[in-house]
Amino acid sequence: MRKLALAIAMALALLCAPALFAQKKIDTVVQQVNDRRTSGSFSQLTITLQLPSIQNLDVAASRVLISSAVDDAGQSLVEAQSNEPQLEPNARALYDKKPSPATISVTLKNPARKAAAVKQVSGEIELYMPSKDPNSVAEFPKFTSLAGKTLTHKALKANNVEIAAVSSAQVAAEKKKLEEAKRKELKDSGYDEETLTSVLSSFLEYLLKFEDSDVLLRIKDPNQRIQNISYVDTAGEEKHVSTREDSGFIVLSTWGEKPQADWKLRVSMKTPKNIVRYPFSLTNVPLP
Repeated sequence: MRKLALAIAMALALLCAPALFAQKKIDTVVQQVNDRRTSGSFSQLTITLQLPSIQNLDVAASRVLISSAVDDAGQSLVEAQSNEPQLEPNARALYDKKPSPATISVTLKNPARKAAAVKQVSGEIELYMPSKDPNSVAEFPKFTSLAGKTLTHKALKANNVEIAAVSSAQVAAEKKKLEEAKRKELKDSGYDEETLTSVLSSFLEYLLKFEDSDVLLRIKDPNQRIQNISYVDTAGEEKHVSTREDSGFIVLSTWGEKPQADWKLRVSMKTPKNIVRYPFSLTNVPLP
């Protein structure tokens, strides 16, 4: 009898577990509705929502995952073949330093011409909130002096991320290695010396060619934890950095603005603790 009672108790616990850990639906306030009912490439419906319970400065990025949306004419407002949206950086957090509620944008298909309201929208709001996990961010002061070294930080280790700063000597060695491999490939293909030299010269012209302001890294991120890489100047201002891959290197570029010797390198990462999803729903949102 005791075994039966224990089995029943365990079964009930399992049944109740999802409800206990489910996120509570988040409160939202419709702030603005932009309806571009045109046939052009910018035709879309955007609903800007305010999140009264979430502070803007706590949100570094967000995205909205729509499960269903329909207007009052019965037309679906969900893009049938759209890719899953990526986390979009919260630009407001960079310049709006006063406490204020976070805002997010819900982007939908154009409603029908005769529609007067969005009858229903439901889905999830995903927020990237680095303050929820001390292992969200790794910073490296005076990072330009670290060329040729492996970067060490507890946040990188916690997220199984490996980063090495690449020196100019390492780039030169890699270029020499690729040159020798290309020369062997051409020679094995039967090219005569004159043609081989010409083809090899063209190959080397743009091989591993970088700007003086570029910073090169080697990165291993098997769980795709890295959300953003940026620079931070001495005043604490975050500098946007573009990234691209080139022959196994990750190239950081600021379009000619060379990082200064006293700047920091900031690596922001997504973790199970700092990615938060809230279900949400809207009903009868008037169209302009």
